[in-house]
Amino acid sequence: MTQPQNQQKTNNNANNFMNYFNSKVLPVTANIEKYRSKIFIGVIIWAVIVAAIPLLLTFIILASKMAFTDKITSLAVFLLPAAAAVFAPVFFVKKIYGMFAKEKIIPVLLGFWGSYTYVPPMNPVSAIYKAIKNKTGFGGFWKELRKDKKTNISVNPTILARLLKFASIEYDDKIVGRHNDVEIELAELQTSYTTSSRNREGKNTSTKHTTFNGVVFSAKLNKTFKGITLISYDNIDKKRALHPTIGAQEISSMSLTDVLSFGSQLADAAGAVKNMVNTAQEMQKQGKSPEEIQEAMAQKYGKNKNTPEEENQLPLKLDDVHLEDPLFNRKFKMCSTDQIEARYIFTTAFLSRFMKIAESYNYRLKAVFIAENVYILIDSRGVFKNKNWFEIPFFKSCQDSKNYQDFLNDFTRLLAISDTLKLNQNIGM
Repeated sequence: MTQPQNQQKTNNNANNFMNYFNSKVLPVTANIEKYRSKIFIGVIIWAVIVAAIPLLLTFIILASKMAFTDKITSLAVFLLPAAAAVFAPVFFVKKIYGMFAKEKIIPVLLGFWGSYTYVPPMNPVSAIYKAIKNKTGFGGFWKELRKDKKTNISVNPTILARLLKFASIEYDDKIVGRHNDVEIELAELQTSYTTSSRNREGKNTSTKHTTFNGVVFSAKLNKTFKGITLISYDNIDKKRALHPTIGAQEISSMSLTDVLSFGSQLADAAGAVKNMVNTAQEMQKQGKSPEEIQEAMAQKYGKNKNTPEEENQLPLKLDDVHLEDPLFNRKFKMCSTDQIEARYIFTTAFLSRFMKIAESYNYRLKAVFIAENVYILIDSRGVFKNKNWFEIPFFKSCQDSKNYQDFLNDFTRLLAISDTLKLNQNIGM
């Protein structure tokens, strides 16, 4: 598509959105804007009142005859708590308003693109909002905090752990729907882990390492993959990719189905070990020597040769994949348990389309092709500055269409992943 055609398409999309906004979104935002204005004025009054006292004390301290170092100490004692008293409530109110506004406005906004479901985040702030809204108190807060936020495509920790090292996941907004006959899910999330160390004074300090902060695009395809193919703009830990490590915090983020599936995998592994131990103990009871037991165990569980039937049960192995495109090989690492399938997916045409998507996000992508799903991880770091997806502004009017430009651009670009890669067709074609 030529540049003038692209520009015309962009303009048409903007004009269509403006018409949709005026007819559908604007009526919904009328009451919300009244609430926002009242809350905003209240926040300003609170900030002025709370800030007035420390400002007065600051003037008194600076005008006093105290030593300079004493002045600095006194200012720190008064100003730090005052700043917390101002900004903490503002932050909390902004978050609560965001929950309220997104719950009302985002479903209507999404109607511009079709039938989509907005799934709010499940975190302490959203639980507080629901408890306040429904007047259910602490019991309602606890119930909301434990509610299962399942969607028809689960971005679960076992998938993420193949490409990311993390100890905790913070889920934010999700959007689920169908686009051109493809089931898709967009989930904003952050993964991280924490390390501990001792500083020079001998005190323990902890450091948070964020390993991903962005959006995961997932789609259910009309093709089931036999193997696992992974792509990353940085190195791939093959051991983790094949055997994702899941801890208690990750399990708490899973749906019940994911927990049972993962538990079944652990049970299978534990069962295999238990069988080996039982076999060895039984042979020991029979009076077999350690050498005989070791030889028998090697024969039963460590065969060097395998029949064709046994080959299909061998442990998976990830091999590096190098494609014909030198730019792709420079920008990405790629590996797969099935070289033939990986190349079937990444035909010349599909690779060209994938690189268009990658370029639009500064090549900060990771991807997994597994089972019947494709997961594309768009890391906001290095692409956007302080990006927060799918937000409704607090300090700007919710009735001004200009304040939804980021939402319009972001969602359009994310849907374009499915269109550009032609996921509604046979993958690799």
